[in-house]
Amino acid sequence: MTNSPDLPTPWAPEPASIEPQDQRRKILMIFNPTAGGARQRLLQNVVKRLEQADATVTLRPTTKAGDAEVFAREASEARADSPDLVVAAGGDGTINEVVNGLAGSTLPLAILPMGTANVMAAEIGLGVSAKTVADAILTGPILPIHLGIANGRRFTLMAGIGLDADVVATIDTNLKRRTGKFAYAVATAMRWLEYRQRKFRISIDGQPYEAAAAVIANGHFYAGRFICAADARLTDPILHVCLFEKPGRWQALYYMAALFGGFLSRLKTFRVVTGHEIQVLADHTGPVQGDGDVIAKLPVDIRVAAETIRLIMPVIRA
Repeated sequence: MTNSPDLPTPWAPEPASIEPQDQRRKILMIFNPTAGGARQRLLQNVVKRLEQADATVTLRPTTKAGDAEVFAREASEARADSPDLVVAAGGDGTINEVVNGLAGSTLPLAILPMGTANVMAAEIGLGVSAKTVADAILTGPILPIHLGIANGRRFTLMAGIGLDADVVATIDTNLKRRTGKFAYAVATAMRWLEYRQRKFRISIDGQPYEAAAAVIANGHFYAGRFICAADARLTDPILHVCLFEKPGRWQALYYMAALFGGFLSRLKTFRVVTGHEIQVLADHTGPVQGDGDVIAKLPVDIRVAAETIRLIMPVIRA
């Protein structure tokens, strides 16, 4: 999968919303050790730059699902040896776990993109060079961002129901580790061949809707730098519900082509509705994906979370 050309640049926060810089010398880096090759070299180079800037970096590798959340929650507890910030080094799933561990705390979060799609990095305009990431960790501005929550599980970027959630639930993790985006292509083909026509009943702030699939967006990028909800921003306490209204196997393929081709918003059977409280009902059970991992099952209650996260942004260049 390649990024669509001529897409708008990532959004920039309003200067008034940015917090002043603070002390960043004790850094906890929670990382996914399954990333290999260039990603491990990126991690090593970032750590080297941080240490050259007199920062103390503590590395905590994850060994299983849930570790990153536990490590982040432990770090947020006020102790003499608590870090000044936490770095989530991994993909959007690792970031999601760390966010669930930090939500509501004052400990800032920085990211080191080492995943397959790195949608969060795209969302905030963070590059993947060691210098860019290290500069952000050390001196980048802090921006409070809002989160979504689905059946008690928080997400930063999006939650999805329908085909995309089925794809996420089907992913072969070993194949994903070895081939990256190719694993998503395989899972998408499998789920498309097994496609069953269905509709979900969706309530958005009390108003009823029906759709064959939906993405509840907290940010405007999806699956990399493709745009699903053009006006969604992490800084806004509101969710953008992308409704794919027409069911059908070939219609689903057309929606994918429209998303990747950049003309999704022009389809008559696609619309975006904003809201704070979303309920999704269905006559069947099924997965709900959040930030690229299964985070809940249908039926699902999705809303704007009460907690925020203090996110470290890229350094703003003049």
